[in-house]
Amino acid sequence: MRQQQCLWIFLLVHAIVVVVVMAGCPSSCSGRGTCGAYDRCECFKGVDGEYKYAGNDCSLLVCPKGEAWLGSVVSANNNHPLVECSNKGTCDTKSGVCACYSGFEGLACERTTCPLDCSYNGECYTQRQLAYEAGRIYTTPWDANKHVGCVCDMGYRGLDCSLLECASGTDPLKGFGNEAGRECSGRGICNYARGVCECFSGYTGVVCQQQISINA
Repeated sequence: MRQQQCLWIFLLVHAIVVVVVMAGCPSSCSGRGTCGAYDRCECFKGVDGEYKYAGNDCSLLVCPKGEAWLGSVVSANNNHPLVECSNKGTCDTKSGVCACYSGFEGLACERTTCPLDCSYNGECYTQRQLAYEAGRIYTTPWDANKHVGCVCDMGYRGLDCSLLECASGTDPLKGFGNEAGRECSGRGICNYARGVCECFSGYTGVVCQQQISINA
């Protein structure tokens, strides 16, 4: 009787040991983490200290992170925590690539897009670059490298650089002309679709630089 009890105890302990050994972490953490206490996976981190994998078995890829356009409060005057796809895209956990919402781009959807790629008539600059080109400094604000705008090539203008500029000259009546930034010498309206001056009545020429008499 006593031998039978000992045998049953031995078999029970052996069974428990086998179950514990066989349990382990799910999918052995997919080779992307270590199996820790309570059979929980601790997924590997990158050189930046951020987790590169996610999920209970570390099978999911983490997408690039950026300062959220709007998120949880981090500190006073700061509600831009580091989050996947900057809260402006969805993460494909199979590829680890962000699918950005319309109007946003970058590995982490961290910046806006220039309208129509500046119509291929200009360059897309960040606010930081725009300030630098204007001899100013804009480096401290959180969005210095996030919002962008077009710098048009010579001869083009508009938010998307799609408008054709008109030539200009000095005002034939010595008023404000091209030196004051006025097109068509201040004596006409620019047709931006064609880049041609449409002169006011009494003026003519490519840049409306000539005054003509009007018959009564």
